[in-house]
Amino acid sequence: MPLITILLALGSLLPASLAALGQIAAGTPPSSEPVSSWTPDIAFDPGTTVEHTLTLRQRWVAPHTDTQLWSEAGQWAEDLGGVRLWVPLEVIGEAKNGRLPVHDPSGGRRGWVRAADVGPVDPALAGSAYVPPIGKPIAWSGPALITMYTCIELGGCGPTASGIWPESGLVAVDPAVIPLGSTVWIQGLGTFLAADSGSLVRGAHLDVFGWSYQDAVAWGMQERTVVVFAPS
Repeated sequence: MPLITILLALGSLLPASLAALGQIAAGTPPSSEPVSSWTPDIAFDPGTTVEHTLTLRQRWVAPHTDTQLWSEAGQWAEDLGGVRLWVPLEVIGEAKNGRLPVHDPSGGRRGWVRAADVGPVDPALAGSAYVPPIGKPIAWSGPALITMYTCIELGGCGPTASGIWPESGLVAVDPAVIPLGSTVWIQGLGTFLAADSGSLVRGAHLDVFGWSYQDAVAWGMQERTVVVFAPS
Protein backbone atom coordinates (compact mmCIF):
# COMPACT_ATOMS: atom_id res chain seq x y z
CA MET A 1 0.00 0.00 0.00
CA PRO A 2 1.43 3.42 -0.90
CA LEU A 3 2.79 5.41 2.02
CA ILE A 4 0.41 8.32 1.35
CA THR A 5 -2.61 5.96 1.68
CA ILE A 6 -1.39 4.66 5.09
CA LEU A 7 -0.85 8.20 6.39
CA LEU A 8 -4.33 9.26 5.29
CA ALA A 9 -5.90 6.22 7.02
CA LEU A 10 -4.05 6.94 10.29
CA GLY A 11 -5.07 10.57 10.07
CA SER A 12 -8.73 9.63 9.90
CA LEU A 13 -8.46 7.35 12.99
CA LEU A 14 -6.43 9.74 15.20
CA PRO A 15 -9.19 12.30 16.04
CA ALA A 16 -11.59 9.52 17.09
CA SER A 17 -8.92 7.90 19.28
CA LEU A 18 -8.04 11.22 20.92
CA ALA A 19 -11.74 11.91 21.56
CA ALA A 20 -12.18 8.52 23.24
CA LEU A 21 -9.11 9.08 25.43
CA GLY A 22 -10.45 12.50 26.38
CA GLN A 23 -13.77 10.97 27.42
CA ILE A 24 -12.05 8.35 29.59
CA ALA A 25 -9.85 10.97 31.28
CA ALA A 26 -12.95 13.04 32.05
CA GLY A 27 -14.63 10.03 33.67
CA THR A 28 -17.19 9.41 30.90
CA PRO A 29 -17.34 6.30 28.71
CA PRO A 30 -16.86 6.29 24.95
CA SER A 31 -20.17 6.54 23.11
CA SER A 32 -19.90 2.90 21.98
CA GLU A 33 -20.11 1.69 25.64
CA PRO A 34 -23.38 1.81 27.64
CA VAL A 35 -23.23 4.36 30.45
CA SER A 36 -24.36 1.82 33.08
CA SER A 37 -21.27 -0.32 32.52
CA TRP A 38 -19.07 2.62 33.50
CA THR A 39 -20.95 3.53 36.69
CA PRO A 40 -18.85 2.31 39.66
CA ASP A 41 -20.26 0.40 42.61
CA ILE A 42 -19.41 2.62 45.56
CA ALA A 43 -18.62 1.18 48.98
CA PHE A 44 -18.86 3.90 51.61
CA ASP A 45 -16.36 4.11 54.45
CA PRO A 46 -18.42 4.87 57.59
CA GLY A 47 -15.32 6.36 59.20
CA THR A 48 -15.26 9.29 56.79
CA THR A 49 -17.62 12.13 55.99
CA VAL A 50 -18.00 12.87 52.29
CA GLU A 51 -20.32 15.44 50.78
CA HIS A 52 -22.13 13.88 47.87
CA THR A 53 -25.30 13.88 45.79
CA LEU A 54 -27.45 10.82 46.41
CA THR A 55 -28.34 8.88 43.28
CA LEU A 56 -30.27 5.70 42.65
CA ARG A 57 -26.96 3.81 42.47
CA GLN A 58 -26.49 4.53 46.19
CA ARG A 59 -29.31 2.31 47.37
CA TRP A 60 -29.00 2.42 51.17
CA VAL A 61 -28.86 5.23 53.70
CA ALA A 62 -29.17 5.43 57.49
CA PRO A 63 -30.20 8.25 59.86
CA HIS A 64 -27.29 9.75 61.78
CA THR A 65 -29.55 12.05 63.80
CA ASP A 66 -33.13 11.98 65.07
CA THR A 67 -35.48 12.39 62.10
CA GLN A 68 -39.03 11.71 60.97
CA LEU A 69 -40.74 9.79 58.19
CA TRP A 70 -43.20 11.86 56.13
CA SER A 71 -46.02 10.79 53.82
CA GLU A 72 -44.82 13.00 50.95
CA ALA A 73 -42.20 15.58 50.00
CA GLY A 74 -44.57 18.57 50.10
CA GLN A 75 -45.20 20.97 52.98
CA TRP A 76 -48.59 19.36 53.81
CA ALA A 77 -47.07 15.92 54.42
CA GLU A 78 -48.31 13.77 57.29
CA ASP A 79 -45.84 12.83 60.03
CA LEU A 80 -45.59 9.01 60.01
CA GLY A 81 -43.39 8.79 63.11
CA GLY A 82 -39.72 8.68 63.98
CA VAL A 83 -37.03 6.72 62.17
CA ARG A 84 -34.59 4.72 64.26
CA LEU A 85 -30.96 5.86 64.36
CA TRP A 86 -28.48 3.97 62.18
CA VAL A 87 -31.09 1.52 60.85
CA PRO A 88 -30.60 1.09 57.05
CA LEU A 89 -33.26 2.50 54.73
CA GLU A 90 -33.58 1.54 51.07
CA VAL A 91 -33.67 4.50 48.67
CA ILE A 92 -36.63 4.08 46.30
CA GLY A 93 -36.61 7.29 44.26
CA GLU A 94 -35.14 10.71 43.62
CA ALA A 95 -34.77 13.43 46.25
CA LYS A 96 -37.36 16.20 46.13
CA ASN A 97 -37.74 19.39 48.17
CA GLY A 98 -34.87 18.30 50.41
CA ARG A 99 -36.49 14.95 51.20
CA LEU A 100 -35.61 11.44 50.09
CA PRO A 101 -38.12 8.59 49.43
CA VAL A 102 -37.18 5.46 51.37
CA HIS A 103 -38.42 2.04 52.44
CA ASP A 104 -37.77 0.84 56.00
CA PRO A 105 -37.44 -2.98 55.80
CA SER A 106 -37.47 -3.36 59.60
CA GLY A 107 -40.97 -1.91 59.88
CA GLY A 108 -42.35 -2.18 56.36
CA ARG A 109 -42.96 1.57 56.15
CA ARG A 110 -42.45 3.80 53.12
CA GLY A 111 -42.16 7.57 53.16
CA TRP A 112 -39.85 10.54 52.90
CA VAL A 113 -36.98 11.51 55.21
CA ARG A 114 -35.01 14.73 55.38
CA ALA A 115 -32.03 14.09 53.08
CA ALA A 116 -29.66 16.04 55.34
CA ASP A 117 -30.42 13.67 58.24
CA VAL A 118 -29.24 10.49 56.49
CA GLY A 119 -25.98 9.29 55.01
CA PRO A 120 -25.06 6.44 52.64
CA VAL A 121 -24.13 3.03 54.04
CA ASP A 122 -22.80 -0.13 52.45
CA PRO A 123 -25.28 -3.01 53.06
CA ALA A 124 -22.34 -5.42 53.00
CA LEU A 125 -21.48 -4.02 56.45
CA ALA A 126 -24.85 -5.08 57.91
CA GLY A 127 -24.36 -6.62 61.36
CA SER A 128 -20.91 -5.07 61.73
CA ALA A 129 -19.89 -2.33 64.16
CA TYR A 130 -21.10 0.27 61.65
CA VAL A 131 -24.47 -0.98 60.36
CA PRO A 132 -27.25 -2.94 62.14
CA PRO A 133 -28.74 -6.08 60.59
CA ILE A 134 -31.16 -5.25 57.78
CA GLY A 135 -34.82 -6.19 57.63
CA LYS A 136 -35.44 -7.76 61.05
CA PRO A 137 -38.35 -6.38 63.12
CA ILE A 138 -37.05 -4.11 65.88
CA ALA A 139 -38.22 -4.68 69.46
CA TRP A 140 -36.49 -1.68 71.04
CA SER A 141 -33.88 0.93 70.24
CA GLY A 142 -32.39 4.00 71.82
CA PRO A 143 -29.38 5.32 73.74
CA ALA A 144 -28.02 3.00 76.41
CA LEU A 145 -25.19 2.85 78.91
CA ILE A 146 -22.56 0.32 77.81
CA THR A 147 -20.10 -1.26 80.25
CA MET A 148 -17.88 -4.35 80.05
CA TYR A 149 -17.31 -7.24 82.45
CA THR A 150 -15.02 -10.25 82.68
CA CYS A 151 -14.72 -13.41 84.76
CA ILE A 152 -12.55 -11.50 87.23
CA GLU A 153 -15.48 -9.39 88.49
CA LEU A 154 -17.57 -12.56 88.70
CA GLY A 155 -14.96 -14.32 90.85
CA GLY A 156 -14.53 -16.91 88.12
CA CYS A 157 -16.51 -17.96 85.08
CA GLY A 158 -19.84 -19.73 85.45
CA PRO A 159 -22.97 -20.31 83.38
CA THR A 160 -24.85 -17.20 82.24
CA ALA A 161 -28.52 -16.55 83.03
CA SER A 162 -29.45 -18.37 79.82
CA GLY A 163 -27.39 -21.42 80.81
CA ILE A 164 -24.48 -21.07 78.38
CA TRP A 165 -20.92 -20.30 79.44
CA PRO A 166 -19.55 -16.78 78.92
CA GLU A 167 -17.79 -16.14 75.62
CA SER A 168 -17.10 -13.26 73.28
CA GLY A 169 -20.26 -12.01 71.60
CA LEU A 170 -22.48 -12.20 74.68
CA VAL A 171 -24.00 -9.28 76.56
CA ALA A 172 -25.81 -8.99 79.90
CA VAL A 173 -29.11 -7.07 79.84
CA ASP A 174 -32.11 -6.22 81.98
CA PRO A 175 -34.67 -8.84 80.84
CA ALA A 176 -37.47 -6.39 81.65
CA VAL A 177 -36.17 -4.18 78.81
CA ILE A 178 -34.38 -6.63 76.51
CA PRO A 179 -35.55 -10.29 76.54
CA LEU A 180 -32.87 -12.95 76.87
CA GLY A 181 -32.16 -14.48 73.47
CA SER A 182 -32.50 -11.16 71.65
CA THR A 183 -30.00 -10.06 69.04
CA VAL A 184 -28.50 -6.75 70.14
CA TRP A 185 -26.62 -4.29 67.93
CA ILE A 186 -24.40 -1.78 69.72
CA GLN A 187 -23.10 1.21 67.77
CA GLY A 188 -19.34 0.91 67.29
CA LEU A 189 -19.13 -2.62 68.72
CA GLY A 190 -21.32 -4.82 66.53
CA THR A 191 -23.91 -7.55 67.07
CA PHE A 192 -24.31 -9.57 70.28
CA LEU A 193 -26.56 -12.18 71.87
CA ALA A 194 -28.42 -11.12 75.02
CA ALA A 195 -27.59 -14.15 77.14
CA ASP A 196 -26.90 -12.90 80.66
CA SER A 197 -28.28 -10.61 83.35
CA GLY A 198 -26.90 -9.04 86.51
CA SER A 199 -28.00 -7.31 89.68
CA LEU A 200 -26.35 -4.07 88.54
CA VAL A 201 -27.68 -4.22 84.98
CA ARG A 202 -30.94 -2.29 85.07
CA GLY A 203 -32.95 -0.39 82.48
CA ALA A 204 -31.15 0.87 79.36
CA HIS A 205 -27.82 -0.62 80.46
CA LEU A 206 -25.88 -3.38 78.70
CA ASP A 207 -22.80 -5.15 80.04
CA VAL A 208 -20.63 -6.67 77.29
CA PHE A 209 -18.62 -9.78 78.19
CA GLY A 210 -14.90 -9.78 77.39
CA TRP A 211 -11.77 -11.69 78.34
CA SER A 212 -9.51 -8.69 79.04
CA TYR A 213 -9.95 -6.98 82.41
CA GLN A 214 -7.65 -4.15 81.25
CA ASP A 215 -9.87 -3.50 78.21
CA ALA A 216 -12.98 -3.50 80.40
CA VAL A 217 -11.46 -0.94 82.77
CA ALA A 218 -10.24 1.22 79.86
CA TRP A 219 -13.72 1.18 78.32
CA GLY A 220 -15.36 2.43 81.50
CA MET A 221 -18.93 3.63 80.88
CA GLN A 222 -19.99 4.89 77.47
CA GLU A 223 -23.35 5.79 75.93
CA ARG A 224 -24.10 4.25 72.54
CA THR A 225 -27.12 3.72 70.32
CA VAL A 226 -28.59 0.21 70.71
CA VAL A 227 -30.96 -1.64 68.38
CA VAL A 228 -32.67 -4.77 69.72
CA PHE A 229 -34.15 -7.52 67.54
CA ALA A 230 -36.50 -9.85 69.41
CA PRO A 231 -35.76 -13.59 69.60
CA SER A 232 -36.97 -15.46 66.52
